[in-house]
This record gives sequence, structure tokens and C-alpha cells, in this order.
Amino acid sequence: MALKHVLVVLGAVVVLSTAVFVAAAASKTTKSGGDPNNATLTYWYWAESDAPGANNWLKGQVALYEKSHPKVKVNVVIQSTDTLTSAFTTAAQTKSGPDIATQWATLPTLTPAWAGALVPISDYVPKSEWKNWISTSENMWEGKLWAMPQYLIGIPFVWNKQLFKKAGLNPNKGPKTWAEFLADAKVLKAHGITPFGMGNQDGYGGAWFFSLIGKQNLNSINELKDAMIGKQDFANPKFSGFYQVLADLKKDGYLNSDVASISFGEGFQLFGQKKVAMSWGTDGNVAQWEKQVGAKNMGVEAIPIWGHGKLATSYDVTQSSDAFITKWSKNPQAAAQFLTFLHSPEALKAWYKATGVFPADKRFPSSLVKDPIAKQLLKLDQSPVSVWPENFVPPQVDQNADLAGGEEVTAGSASPADVVKLWKSQLSQWKSQHPDEYNSYKKWASGS
Repeated sequence: MALKHVLVVLGAVVVLSTAVFVAAAASKTTKSGGDPNNATLTYWYWAESDAPGANNWLKGQVALYEKSHPKVKVNVVIQSTDTLTSAFTTAAQTKSGPDIATQWATLPTLTPAWAGALVPISDYVPKSEWKNWISTSENMWEGKLWAMPQYLIGIPFVWNKQLFKKAGLNPNKGPKTWAEFLADAKVLKAHGITPFGMGNQDGYGGAWFFSLIGKQNLNSINELKDAMIGKQDFANPKFSGFYQVLADLKKDGYLNSDVASISFGEGFQLFGQKKVAMSWGTDGNVAQWEKQVGAKNMGVEAIPIWGHGKLATSYDVTQSSDAFITKWSKNPQAAAQFLTFLHSPEALKAWYKATGVFPADKRFPSSLVKDPIAKQLLKLDQSPVSVWPENFVPPQVDQNADLAGGEEVTAGSASPADVVKLWKSQLSQWKSQHPDEYNSYKKWASGS
């Protein structure tokens, strides 16, 4: 996930039929790229982990699109979280595979763009269309838009009111500060209740800890960019002090005992199974938990405040994953027309009905959000300042230091100081092994 600053504005829906919507968008594109109504497309897709129900939604949309475009075939290949980046890296090296692919926003998308593996989606979709998409700033480079957002993902903090009450805590008052969080965790543990649930066998739990807690001592995301290119030192506790916090949670028994041996997704299941008192998750996860725990038994709020920087009170909504068109696709116009169809009014409504996750489109009617918890999530997602630091980390460093380091901390195989050394080593390797990417990052970070 990645973000600069997002102000979510959800407006009234544009009343257009799907056929008219797609035809109008296609008629104003700026580049040719094959017959958009006669093509076979391969779409490498990932979203289900963020938004349960996404796979079935896409299956339904493909069926609708193929029915109205009988000479177009869209083959969807579901991607794994663990291999999402590495699989596309291999495809880019061989210049084969998907016509449309999914990556997480910002650097995981811009890095292959810098390497020439993508075409700007703004070359095939007119601005009159993509100006309605939310969070496009995350994937802008050299004045062009490189990927399409489909949905917004906020990361709220949740607690089980029944378990709080069982421990003698106020069930209607979740922790707003880290001191309150630790105090609640101590009481919960004393009553035999696991305070916080997380899975980190694959490193993503630690990466979330970096993005949700670690950012809180920063005044802006530009400070993190400076640390990536060596203008600031990642060893400074401003950047890496959160690792000691994570290590302390494990040492004090405030995390589930199997945190290091279960996956990120399995960690999400703990809250819905009522095995832990507190957790954090995507808007889509919260929608699922509401069905399992019950709305009256679940509290929702922003992440407790740990740090002292300006970003301590920022939220964390982003487009998460996005869709882009590959350089080697023989049918970029068809790909663009299909992606535009996924932002048609009917598709946006169907997405929200299937997932409970807000579409990344200003035309989505907020009047459709009726559930009280969903309204709370929408209010959080409308926070004026949001940032997701992980996707400002070079993908190689994210994989080999961010994910790997947090995993080692929760496994007890490395100290916070060891992980800081790992970060510095990986940053050095990235700069020396990928000088072109490093220089592109510096240029991008400077706003050039």
C-alpha cells in the first residue's frame, strides 16, 4: 500500500448506461493500440486479501463485459500476495505474460514504469475520465498516470467489546494513545485474553507495524524518502525506533504466541474468531469481522498514537493495489477500455455490494453507505492527511529489509539493532546494484 496525501471526496453518481460510459471514454483516448472490441486480454489480478469478495466481483464484471463485447476475452489469473512483486519482475524481464497486471501503489508500480515495463494509462484513457479516480497522485510520474486505482483501503484499529468487558475494561472506550493500549493489553493478558492479534510468518505484519506505528515520529513522508537515498540515517530512532516497540510487545506476551508461525492472512482471522481482543485490518476485513463478531460488539477508531511527529495523527487510506497496462501488450486500447468499464457506475455499485470497500472514484454515491460501522470507516477514510510509508520504500529493500526484518523480530532471531543493520545493508546494495533505479528514485523524490 502507498500514499501521499488523499482527500477522499465522494460525490453523486453519473447516470450513464455501461455501454454508453465505455463508448464515450474510448472515443476520446489519445493513442491507438489495436481494436478495443476484438482482443484477448490476460489480467494478473490481486485484491481479495484487501477486499474479501473482490475475486467474485471481477468474475462477474468480466462476464458482463464479454457479453457486451463478444469478440473480447478476458482471462483472469489470480495472484498470490507472496509472489505478487517477484512474478511481475520475472514477466518484465521476459517481456511476456499479462496485458494488465496488479501491483501495490507508488514504488511497486513506478519502479517497473521507470524500467520501461509499462505504458502510461493516461495515454489510452482521457483525463475527463481519470480525473474522477481517487488517489491518482500516488502513481503520477513525468506528468502521466501509470496505473488505475480501483478501491480505497483504510486501516482502522478495532477492539472486541465483549472481551474488554470480560477483563473489566470499559467496552465503549478503545485506546487512543500507546500508553492506553499497553495498559489495556496488560489487563487483558491478566485475565487470560490475548491482547493483540497479528500474523508475521511472511513479514507483512511487521511491514504494517512500520507503516502504522513507525511513521509516527516523522513530520512528512519526505523524511523517509531522504533516509532511502542516504540524506538521513535510518539508524536514527526517528525512523527505526518502532522495532523496539514491536520486540517489547512480543516479549511482554501482548501478541498471539504463534505470531511468527502464522501468515498475515491467518493473523486477520483471529479477531473474527474472537481469539484476540484487539487488531487492525483493512476496511474489507472490518466488514467481514462485523458479520462474525456483530456490530454492537466491535469498536472502530484510528490507530493509537505512539510517536511525536506530525504524521502521528495522520490516517492511512490508500488505493492499495492498482492496475496497469504492460509495455508488451498487443492490445493496450482494449485493456484500457476494459479498465475504464470497471469504473462504470454499475461496476462501482457492484464492487461496494460485493466487498463493503469504498471504490476509488468520486462518482460513487456515499448515500449507499448505510451501515453505522461503514460510516465510521468512511469518515476515517476522509481524513485530510493519510500516508502509507511502505510503498515509498524501494521494492528490493521492502522485501529484504522491511518484511524480513519485522519477521526476524517477532521470531526472536534478530534484535532491533540487527534489523537496523539489515536495512542499511539493503539500502547500500540497492544503490550499488540498481543505479538507474536509484537515480530515478532521487529524481522522483525531488519532485522533478
